[in-house]
Amino acid sequence: MRAARVRVLLVLGTAACALGRPAWAGKHDLDLLKLCELHAPPAGTLNGQVLECSWVRLGGGGLINAVAVPGAAEGDFRSLMSELGAVMAPRLVMPADNLGFGGFQVSGELALTRISRDRSYWNAVEGVVRENPAVGRPPEWLSTAGAFVRKGVWLGLPAFEVGAGVMSLLESNLLSWQGYGKLALHEGFHSKPFPSLAVRGSVGYLTGTDQARMTVSSFNVVVSKRFRVMGTFRVEPYISWSFMRIVAQSLLMDATPSCDAYKVRTGAPGTQPLGEFCADAQRGTANDELANFKFPKQSPIRRQRVTGGEELKFASVFGSAEDGVYPAGSSRDGMKANGARDSSGTQQSFALSAGFDY
Repeated sequence: MRAARVRVLLVLGTAACALGRPAWAGKHDLDLLKLCELHAPPAGTLNGQVLECSWVRLGGGGLINAVAVPGAAEGDFRSLMSELGAVMAPRLVMPADNLGFGGFQVSGELALTRISRDRSYWNAVEGVVRENPAVGRPPEWLSTAGAFVRKGVWLGLPAFEVGAGVMSLLESNLLSWQGYGKLALHEGFHSKPFPSLAVRGSVGYLTGTDQARMTVSSFNVVVSKRFRVMGTFRVEPYISWSFMRIVAQSLLMDATPSCDAYKVRTGAPGTQPLGEFCADAQRGTANDELANFKFPKQSPIRRQRVTGGEELKFASVFGSAEDGVYPAGSSRDGMKANGARDSSGTQQSFALSAGFDY
């Protein structure tokens, strides 16, 4: 038991090092305002000229009327959330067989997921320079690290298990808090020419950003077959298909970050500097608050994933490797006629998982 506790602490300690990071923004954190093209407002509307979001609609004297998000930007938001959802989605990295209702497992996971880094919707991360989006683009492969636990349970279904964990997008503050339940429909006939079959439902909830909220749920069908090798270890290849449902929602953002609405509202001539990026007409008003906006709410994004992998186990130690392919997205926002379309590209992923069974 003492050795088992040491192993658990080692795995969790390694995961904590991988997940831990400073609180400041990382280069892969979201900055959705960068989906808006910059333009210079008409001369005279501001105390000093500054590039501002072109979605801001100005009226007389530089007062703000509204923020109008174009349809193309809604499509960029949908496509970005689709690809980021694939990066942060719960992975399988396990065969169909369960642990048994007395089993327990702790593991760590590292993964790489490909993104369409050159598409305009990936402008919306901290590392990209807004005035020159060719500078600071994210890499083609994003890295994630996670820590997970699995436990077999008895719920009147002897081949049932649950699991939970957390996954981090490296070089960001983004975390996906995940849980799942897996039911083995057929397992245990390892000496017969029959594969094991299981279904799994999982969910991941994204935190670590004030720009958006995202929930990724998936349904998996898994087929695997266990083979003994030299009577000392076992190899268990598997394949799976997954249906993913990504629900993403924008949070409140300021389309005129260079103007401080509080100073505009409370400032008096000669006593409080207005700031060079606000209009004189805004002084003493709450007009700048009309620049606060959200992307319109959209219907869920639908993606699929096909994976193949293999688990190698010796005694209580195991390691798994998995390849995955996400076909390009094509779903549309069903909340409006001719709604925003998911234009995400085909994505690939590679994942490694290792840990201990008890």
